[in-house]
Amino acid sequence: MGSINVLPDILASQVAAGEVVERPASVVKELVENSIDAGARRITVEFQRGGTRMMRVTDDGSGMDRSDALLCLERHATSKIRQSADLSAITTMGFRGEALPSIASVSRFQLSTRRREDETGTLITVTGGKVHDVQENGEAPGTRIEVSDLFFNVPARRKFLRGEQTEAANILQQIEILAVAHPEIAFTCLRDGREVFRLAATEDLAVRLRDLHGDAFLGKLIPLIPLESNGVRVRGWIARPGEGRSDRTLQMTFVNGRMIRSPILSLPLREACDGVLAKGLHPPAVLFFDMDPAAVDCNVHPAKREVRFRDPAVVRAVAMQAARSAWENAAPHGKFTPGVGSDPLFPRISKPAWVPTSDSQGEFKVQEVESGRLAESPTRFSSPTSNSQLPTPSEVQFIGSLGGRYLLFENEESLMLIEIRAARERILYERYLARLTTGELESQRLLLPEVLAISPADVAWIEAHSELLQKAGLSAELFGQGSIKVDAVPADATDLPAMELVIRLMDELRTQVDSSALDQGTRETLAASVSRLAAAGAKLPAGEESARMLLRDLLACNLPYVTPKGRPTMSQLSPGELARRFSA
Repeated sequence: MGSINVLPDILASQVAAGEVVERPASVVKELVENSIDAGARRITVEFQRGGTRMMRVTDDGSGMDRSDALLCLERHATSKIRQSADLSAITTMGFRGEALPSIASVSRFQLSTRRREDETGTLITVTGGKVHDVQENGEAPGTRIEVSDLFFNVPARRKFLRGEQTEAANILQQIEILAVAHPEIAFTCLRDGREVFRLAATEDLAVRLRDLHGDAFLGKLIPLIPLESNGVRVRGWIARPGEGRSDRTLQMTFVNGRMIRSPILSLPLREACDGVLAKGLHPPAVLFFDMDPAAVDCNVHPAKREVRFRDPAVVRAVAMQAARSAWENAAPHGKFTPGVGSDPLFPRISKPAWVPTSDSQGEFKVQEVESGRLAESPTRFSSPTSNSQLPTPSEVQFIGSLGGRYLLFENEESLMLIEIRAARERILYERYLARLTTGELESQRLLLPEVLAISPADVAWIEAHSELLQKAGLSAELFGQGSIKVDAVPADATDLPAMELVIRLMDELRTQVDSSALDQGTRETLAASVSRLAAAGAKLPAGEESARMLLRDLLACNLPYVTPKGRPTMSQLSPGELARRFSA
């Protein structure tokens, strides 16, 4: 007997589920997309325990008769395509016919559906892929699908799920994306029996964005003038110049109504804002790209998260032009020059970035950062490699400041340049890390608590990490539905507006920290994030006394030469180096 066997249908469905059903949020996505395809105008999503206990999606769409209800649970059964040619003109959210049987194979599944023209509906109960019961029922027209005990029969998959709060945040984020894509549909969401949001149907995308993320977020966006080129049309909203986040959570790009993550769409936005946004930040955006379905292939990923464009260069060019046009219209006098920043906190430096590393001769090698790689340069700055070799503040003479960014000191042996914000970042990092480690971190109470409206996904993240934020010196708690109240911030971060600190810190930590455990790695991540944000908001030194104090604090650090991310804090030029530069 040979060693190759045909998989049983149930096992094949469980294998397929591994591609389609990654986590509870994947289930919600597939079910809501089916509701949208069914023409629903009202969709309700309910879930418990982060979706692991129960998920229920109810819609008022077209519904199914008994035969279609049974057939939709068969693999590769779909009403969306009939022949291979249909794959080149897909206009629906789903089309593979894998979602429902895959979900039903790894859960306790119940489908209730009824067409408007039918007097009764159909109720089907499935456990682990096996149909247990089929009966008539009297449900309202539409479809209701309930998924319980996800992965109960594949415990290995269940072990890979994150905490309840994290999974809940993922579900809420997925619903938000679908709600933004379809503002014409009313959405209601209930988590553990509590209403998270209720969104009325609207034809105005701005209303939907405001209802989800608040007026403050909408105020940071500007509308795009609809642009069309070579059959590709783009519309939507993008962040004002200078507004950015450290992740792409609020960068939503849709292709023919489908949320897509693609560098072909995201990289042009990053390139377009070069100079008006700090390096490492991404502009929030809600962009809709409409094109001929034949120009985009959405059949390249099981979960339909990726697509292949027939002419990616055209799509990339349209995305960049749309962003630049929006910023040009938002700029004073309609002038916008890509590559020239208007935010004094984030000036663009035309010189290469330098990363100092100590070599065996006790000098700093200079390495140029280019295209994400470090290329060693022959240039060297003579610089000591230990604190004992650095001059003390009393041994140097203060010369002055340069461009509001550098402090200049000198003695007989060298000219020393201090990058003010980088120096502050190193000082605050070591101070903050030490206090986190010893448990002596101080918070500064605000005279008046600040309240900010945030998205449901952000609310869930704060709930999941409130203990961690408290340990970090930040007091943030829920304040009504969809809002948080901040009444204390870390004592070293009082120069930055409280809400800006919360939002930026949350953006950074959500991609780096997954629990509230304050281990060494988490402490270092917190210290690096808070110090960088606090340094960016700090006031510049006023006068020689403040400059000398900054130098003294920097030289007292364990590693005064670089920030936690490796950016230089200082540079020293010896007389020999200056002589070489001016030699004939």
